[in-house]
Amino acid sequence: MFLSETSIFGTGMLLVAGAYVWRVVAERRRWARMERVLDILADDGPEEAALAVAGVDTTLGPMLSRLQRVARSRAAMRQRIEHEEFSLRVVLSSLEEGVLVVDAVQQIRLANSAFISDFGLSKSPVGRTVLEVLGEPDVHRLIKEAVATGSARERQVEMVPGKGIRFINVRAVPMNDGAGRPGVLVVFRDVSRLVELEKVRREFVANVSHEFRTPLAIFQGHVENLAEFPDLSVEERHESYEVLLKYSGRLNALVEDLLALARLEERKEEFRWEVVDPADMLRGVVSDWQVREGAGAVDVRFEVAGDLPRARLDRRRIEQVLHNLLENSLKHMPLTGARLVVRAETEPDRWIRVTVEDNGSGIALKDLPHIFERFYRADRSRGASGARGMGRSTGLGLSIVKHIVAAHGGEVGAASPYGSGARVWFRLPPADLPPDESAATLAEG
Repeated sequence: MFLSETSIFGTGMLLVAGAYVWRVVAERRRWARMERVLDILADDGPEEAALAVAGVDTTLGPMLSRLQRVARSRAAMRQRIEHEEFSLRVVLSSLEEGVLVVDAVQQIRLANSAFISDFGLSKSPVGRTVLEVLGEPDVHRLIKEAVATGSARERQVEMVPGKGIRFINVRAVPMNDGAGRPGVLVVFRDVSRLVELEKVRREFVANVSHEFRTPLAIFQGHVENLAEFPDLSVEERHESYEVLLKYSGRLNALVEDLLALARLEERKEEFRWEVVDPADMLRGVVSDWQVREGAGAVDVRFEVAGDLPRARLDRRRIEQVLHNLLENSLKHMPLTGARLVVRAETEPDRWIRVTVEDNGSGIALKDLPHIFERFYRADRSRGASGARGMGRSTGLGLSIVKHIVAAHGGEVGAASPYGSGARVWFRLPPADLPPDESAATLAEG
């Protein structure tokens, strides 16, 4: 039996419709796989997963090579970005300066570890504003100026970031991110130490100028007097010569002390080391003082407790230390009943401690931490009527003591019940103490 033309046509249409449906389903599946591939890549998934999905469908073969090129390019870009991010983190973490990156509204986008540490922050400040984190209007205004002008701005700001007053140099440099949005790179550099050194330098120059001014003025006055009045009597000329000699000696002592202190601070002073019995050396210095001119009214004693260990030292320099301590005490002693005691003893750690004790007026508690500073005048607190005065003191003696003792690996200190005299001391390690133990003991002290 033959099929009618209608049946044949219907069957053909069904086949065509079925083929169309199959093709549509296949296309949808292929596009679904393509969407899956794109989703994986968009979600920063692994390239291998995306290629595996694409490889399932043989019809995607022509596109697979292109996807592979895209995947390789994407992997190379990711590796480059990771490398640059790692380099940036290394650079930022190695900087001593605090670094911030902020946007146009001063919201922090990046902060390095130095910034977090320097300003005592407990957590990352990212996402907060600079004013909220630091509370410093000057920094806020500086960044605002950099954004408004499009040029770098720099200013020294006095800040109190939890560690006392500090001076911070703040530099704000405008920049743009990858999308062209404005931002600012802010660098914080702590210059407190430089400010302090500059203050010390100015004070040092002022002190030196002051120390030179008085003797030079007196010196000049007597020279002018001798030049203007050549007919002065022998007694008057002799008096002027004595004053000139006295103040020339003072000027010379000041210059010598300044040069000695400069050499010590720059560690250019040469030391002649030897192992000696410190008791004999100290006893010799005290004996010289007991017979020195002008010290007859001063009772100078030497006391040594037990046997002192031998010490490795520069004899001349340690003698200078003791001379400076005795000179410092002497100028604050009363004119009558003055008493000086030099005491040497061995401490429990076998270090040698030498103390110079006087019966002067003592040192005020607030001044004790400063007596070893350059040009410190102990008579600010210890001066009293009837004291022996400054003599040829330069104000550098105790500072020289500190540097000489430090060069020996030792330390200095002072104590004073105000009004009951003063005790100034220095400690030296024994000769048989290894250098590393000597340094460790000093650090602990």
